[in-house]
Amino acid sequence: MKRYGKSFQKEFDYSSNSIEALEEILDYYSKDLSKSSPTENQIWSRALIFGSYLGEVMLKNGLLKNRFFWKTDNTSNIPVLSDDCGNHIAPVDKVYKRLVNGMEDNITSFYKFIMDAHYK
Repeated sequence: MKRYGKSFQKEFDYSSNSIEALEEILDYYSKDLSKSSPTENQIWSRALIFGSYLGEVMLKNGLLKNRFFWKTDNTSNIPVLSDDCGNHIAPVDKVYKRLVNGMEDNITSFYKFIMDAHYK
């Protein structure tokens, strides 16, 4: 993530404030998809990198206290955040959707929604 941060002059410090920087970078890559025509594997690789960061920010800023942890989804082998009650949050899937669908799958609103839902 440091490499991406330097390229875009953004700081990735695992704070909630870094989510806006992540959204800006995802917006850039989402708009670039039509020009660069990456393969499906390349899109998923990028989603895994940025989605893992998003998940770590969520864990470090409250979900770990709520007993969430990384787990592999049994059906697709995509990492998800789960808790002991069987709740799942899929930051990698969300980032993939953000890259492919654009602004309608905004990461900032997703982050706020999830974090607010687990602190009420």
